[in-house]
Amino acid sequence: MTFDPTTRYGLVRQVLTDPEIYDYMTDDFAPAREEFQVNTHSDIRYVRVYDGFDLLGLFCLFPENQICWAAHVALYRGLHPEKARRIGRELVEWLWENTPCRRLIASVPASNWAAVRYGLDAQGMNLEPYGMNSKSFLKHGKLWDQMLMGRSKPGE
Repeated sequence: MTFDPTTRYGLVRQVLTDPEIYDYMTDDFAPAREEFQVNTHSDIRYVRVYDGFDLLGLFCLFPENQICWAAHVALYRGLHPEKARRIGRELVEWLWENTPCRRLIASVPASNWAAVRYGLDAQGMNLEPYGMNSKSFLKHGKLWDQMLMGRSKPGE
């Protein structure tokens, strides 16, 4: 796998507004796909994931401060589960080696069971649950809890 940080916001938008991705990453207040605007704040890191020349998706990384970063995953559907696990595993290692990030966190709506499972997968991102943000995400008119999960750089 190759991880490629990018500021090519048109490509970022193309991935994030893919019909197979957009509905899973948004709540009831998100704009229509056609109106979606990529956040171009200079602190946000967009990291594309390639297998050879094939773009598999990207990670959106939002630093809460210099060492604690929130991750949002936008991988294309249909990836073999072992490949998806490998991407998660290698992304975490890439972060430790290439950024000041020392704590990776995620807030994942319980409505997105695939993302919850992906974050917690011991063979993948291997995040650990540390709390619940109750009834904090509105999807299809229903309030959902968000699972809080994270992982610290080994030895920190």
